[in-house]
Amino acid sequence: MKRALLYLLLLTVALSAGSCRRAVERVGRKIRFEAVERIERQGLTGAEVVVRIDNGSGYNLTLSSAEIGIHYGASCVGTLVLSQPVEVPRRSVASVVTRWRIRISDPLALYLLARKVKDGELARIALSCKAEGRGGPAPVKFSREKVPLSEFLNTFGLSIQDVEKYLK
Repeated sequence: MKRALLYLLLLTVALSAGSCRRAVERVGRKIRFEAVERIERQGLTGAEVVVRIDNGSGYNLTLSSAEIGIHYGASCVGTLVLSQPVEVPRRSVASVVTRWRIRISDPLALYLLARKVKDGELARIALSCKAEGRGGPAPVKFSREKVPLSEFLNTFGLSIQDVEKYLK
């Protein structure tokens, strides 16, 4: 009898875990990143990025922390860190203002990186990112290591010309 109850309990946990995963996937399909509307530098150590997000889910979305590392070859040039949490209301299309702090690890490598972007030489430029937040009841953690710049930009609907314009 005890063994039957144990199996029933394990089956219930397994089925509920599977349905939670499917629920998270359904919610994920209702959330879209639409565009980067504006990027403004804020002095030497900050940036303000306005993005448009379509949150068709029934949950508020929260981005509590994020970090983007900029790499040229093997060296880390700098890091962008989200300054304050961001929230997107449920069932809305919103322009969200995000504020970032810029930490420069290697100023000479940053200068070289800017020249390479201007010359269109992007093969050695990569980005790493980490983000944490919540999508309603589900915590969200995301990370990628050294994604090529062109692939990263395609994810957000940006081009190299957009990057060049923002670097001026």
